[in-house]
Parts: sequence; structure tokens; C-alpha cells
Amino acid sequence: MGNTLRRLVLPILLAALCASMTGCQSGQEPKAARVLLDGAEWGGGSVAPESEDDLRVYVTLDGVPLIDLPFSEAHRVDILLADGGENHIACTGESVSMADANCDNHDCVAMGEVTCDNLELRVMGGFIICLPHRVSVEVRGK
Repeated sequence: MGNTLRRLVLPILLAALCASMTGCQSGQEPKAARVLLDGAEWGGGSVAPESEDDLRVYVTLDGVPLIDLPFSEAHRVDILLADGGENHIACTGESVSMADANCDNHDCVAMGEVTCDNLELRVMGGFIICLPHRVSVEVRGK
């Protein structure tokens, strides 16, 4: 599946799966969440890169953008949901992974790292998705 097709199909698939699993409706407010970037409360938006970077890391909750980071910088993103759900995303500057999550199945953690080398080869492309918490991480160009 090409990157353009993945970018179009996977968010729709995530929303459909989310609706079927949790009863969320399109247009419904996303779950309440606190976002921590490198341990500090994050207000939203994007982090400006120190250098021009072709790849970005986009994190969404219920399809709503939470944070946009340069791929080439090391960061830790912690998403703390009001219902007790937690996702911990590790960005090393060379890879992105779901380091830990307290969901039941840990499929998101098992999806492994997204790197520049495997971005085109992974079945899910640049996506890492936690369906129980409705969190998605995508590595893609600007």
C-alpha cells in the first residue's frame, strides 16, 4: 500500500474501528487527555525543528491532532487519558515507537519502531495505532 493511500485509508479505518469498539460517534468530542512533552505539560501545536527536517511525527487522539514534532529530534510524549489510559511515545531522533501503554492488548507496543529505513516497508507504513485508547502516531513528510 503506497504512502498516499495509507494516509487516506488508515485514519478512516481507525475511526471506523474506534466507533465499532467503543461506541464513539463521528464529530464527538475526543477523550479528555493531558499531554506531556519531555515531562512538561504541553499546550498543543507543533514543535519547530532545529533544522529543516523532511519527516514529522504527528500524534492524534480520536483523530484530533495533539502534537506535531520533528522526526530528527529526541522527545518523549506521554498521553494521560482522563479514564486512566496511558500511552508513552519515544522519539529518539532516529526512530519512533510506542514505548509503553496500559491498554489490554499492547498491539501498539508490538508494532515496533518506525525508522527512515523501514518507513516504506512496514505494513502499517509510518503508523502506530492504539485502538483501545484511540491514539495514533504517524511519521510522514510535511
